[in-house]
Amino acid sequence: MRSTPRLRLRHFTATPGATSHAAWVERPWPSIGALYRTTPHEPFAASAVSLLLGDIIVHRADFTAQRWVRDADLIAANDPGEMTVAMTLAGRAAGVMGDRPFRTGPGSVHFVDLSQPSRHDSSASRTILLSVTRTVAADSGIDVAALHGVVVRSAAGAALIAYLDRLFDTAQAYSDEDIPLLARAILDLLVLVVRTAEPESAPAVRRAAASQAARALIDAHLGSANLTIARLCRDLDLSRTSLHRLFDDDGGVQAYIRNRRLEAVHHALTQPGSDDAIQDLADLYGFSDAAHLARAFRARYGVSPSTYRRQLIGLTPI
Repeated sequence: MRSTPRLRLRHFTATPGATSHAAWVERPWPSIGALYRTTPHEPFAASAVSLLLGDIIVHRADFTAQRWVRDADLIAANDPGEMTVAMTLAGRAAGVMGDRPFRTGPGSVHFVDLSQPSRHDSSASRTILLSVTRTVAADSGIDVAALHGVVVRSAAGAALIAYLDRLFDTAQAYSDEDIPLLARAILDLLVLVVRTAEPESAPAVRRAAASQAARALIDAHLGSANLTIARLCRDLDLSRTSLHRLFDDDGGVQAYIRNRRLEAVHHALTQPGSDDAIQDLADLYGFSDAAHLARAFRARYGVSPSTYRRQLIGLTPI
């Protein structure tokens, strides 16, 4: 047994309102609120979860729409010595970094040198933000200044997004002594993104990146009653036809969502000490009621959730 502390996730939530925007702006680094002059385009709300891994910091954040400006005065007053890499899971942004116009969307990987000016507008979005010290980036062969504003959509980018997104969900499996290895893996994937970057990605690679973004968005909102085709299309900036094509091999979007929900219920039932009522699991994972969940679970796994639970604890033969 390892005795070092488990990795700790840091959480932040700001409910809609001007007061919460002011509180977010005043939060110190590693929050990004103080690094930009921001103007909300709608009532401000934000939530974020963060992992501190030595010289690397990773955030997964949801923001309402706003304008972001980083000018020379702000750079002189507040430069944390970092580059940031923004990976869009849902939403979009457009603006100028230095003298480079850019546009991001689901599946994109966007490089930002915080020592250079930028200005952009973002829609309501869900983003993974990776911060790396410029020294560490330079030691790994990354030209931070030259990458300012570059947007990449690639297979390596999709792999980095998938790895970081999953890391938040499995953080408790790691301890503080794993931090150097986790940071090394992240940095290696980032270097791969830079080395394999192309001005324009092939259609198949863009499709893979969009597919990853769609799956990440679905997993983030499995229990929501608002997890609809219309919402996915809006948040991912995809047409219905394009969205459905991403799930051709999964039997369609609705089939994929149903299967992911069933897998989540199945996983919950296998956890030691699990005693959630079946109705509570139905509510948690987007089923209309316990009977609906039981029918779907039996069709997938051959037994009802209650029977499966009894089998696990040895009350009936498996």
